[in-house]
Amino acid sequence: MSATAPNIAGPWFQKVPQPGTDADFAALRRLIEESGYHDEGIRGRLKIESVANYSAPPEGGRSIQDPLDAMIALFFDCGFVEEAKLAAALPSGTVPLFDRLGLLARDHAPQGMVFATAAILPAYGVWTLCDRGAAPDGSRTPYPPDIVYPPVFDTTQSFMAELPSTPCDSMLDMGTGTGVAALRGARQARQVWATDITDRSVLFAEFNRRLAGLENLTVGMGDLYAPVEGLTFDRIVIHPPYVPAKVRRADHVFAVSGDDGEQVIRRTVEGLPQYLRPGGRFHSLQVATDREGETFEQRIRKWLGDAHKEFDVMLAVHTRLSPGEYLANDQNRLVEESRNWLALWERTRTVAMVYATLLIERHEQPRQEVTRRAVRGEGYTRSDLEWLLEWHIALTRPDHVEMLLESRPVGDPQNELLVAYRLRDGQFQKQEFRLEIPGPFRLSLRCEDWLTKLIPDCDGVRTWREHFERAKRDNIIREDVPIEEFARGLGVLVSVGALRLPDWRPVAVTVRNRTDGASSTGG
Repeated sequence: MSATAPNIAGPWFQKVPQPGTDADFAALRRLIEESGYHDEGIRGRLKIESVANYSAPPEGGRSIQDPLDAMIALFFDCGFVEEAKLAAALPSGTVPLFDRLGLLARDHAPQGMVFATAAILPAYGVWTLCDRGAAPDGSRTPYPPDIVYPPVFDTTQSFMAELPSTPCDSMLDMGTGTGVAALRGARQARQVWATDITDRSVLFAEFNRRLAGLENLTVGMGDLYAPVEGLTFDRIVIHPPYVPAKVRRADHVFAVSGDDGEQVIRRTVEGLPQYLRPGGRFHSLQVATDREGETFEQRIRKWLGDAHKEFDVMLAVHTRLSPGEYLANDQNRLVEESRNWLALWERTRTVAMVYATLLIERHEQPRQEVTRRAVRGEGYTRSDLEWLLEWHIALTRPDHVEMLLESRPVGDPQNELLVAYRLRDGQFQKQEFRLEIPGPFRLSLRCEDWLTKLIPDCDGVRTWREHFERAKRDNIIREDVPIEEFARGLGVLVSVGALRLPDWRPVAVTVRNRTDGASSTGG
């Protein structure tokens, strides 16, 4: 903006969107569509790779030649715009429409200028009204404690990438913010609920629901499950805050999660026995802690209480940092904030901060529970974690040994075998074999000599039973190795990515994929 632009005298976040009528929202939706104010249109006009790459408007403001220019200047740049130019570029009646919906403000603006009370950003195929990042003159002011964050940041992108796109009957999105996860989920679910503890988020999420014209999405205000008491779901999702209250202002609802930073995820998991249906799945992305003698997933099992044997717990770790590494990762962190973190870690005996995707499934039928942690590697996608869960479920079935013996494994050409030699008695001798698995789950696996001979022979033609017979015949394994033990070895090798089964497919069909109109009020 121009250096002569006046400062905003009052907070820019005080005005909130208004309910409007169905006709108002239909008109706004039509304007957005016809103006080309979508992801591709904005990127093309601004010549940017992503809408997350905010571009400062040209000095003196953006030239407004057509409706797309006007929408970008108002809702993307979020700067001052001349009202006369805005009215001239947009269809007749648009400025009054914006006023009815509470999208325009004139207080503290230069004479004849207006500015948007919030941003409208395309994200994941939907439009989202969210709080703006700065005052209309470009200056930074303190965020409101209940700010509704734009859904285009890296953390939100990572969370959205972990959510399933398969059909389901009933979905719950907690801490919904703009409602973006619920808006996208409404494409797959028969019915979606979105809840948030702040009035502001509920107003924005409801605005976005009406802008999308969705009838199968209900927005409710309250703490976590409170607005949906008595309902059950086969898909529950949350992207919880993780900052301890003593580290940051306790009224920063968007960031703070109790005394230890895990209050929200803890209470969410504690509610799963009541709210997640058999066969249903819970998805989240959060920062949590590994503590002395207790990993994050072990703590999750405690939170599930007496019902924990009814649930599988899967963790895909994005990063795991020691307390020192975590503090060093943010050079802008205040000294006082760092001290508060250190005091908390000492009190909770924290050994690492874990940024991870959490997937929990409730069993449809009694069986052995699964708990597994893996580290994300090259080429990882959400479906890899789901596949790994299905594979471990298959290994709990009574017929799993026969299934393994009839499988036809293949080696992964991306894997590397590293051999360590040490000088012994005047010559180098092999000391260790290590299989480096780059993805989709990264692992460095120490393996025995016989595996280095067996894995290269796995070409997808021979069954594992045939490999067993050949390995005994060629003295690759001991004669007394039971076939059941050899079979279970394949289960481990597939789990860690040392071998793959291209033809293996999960056989279970659960209620998480059901769209038969089952009630969301029953267990």
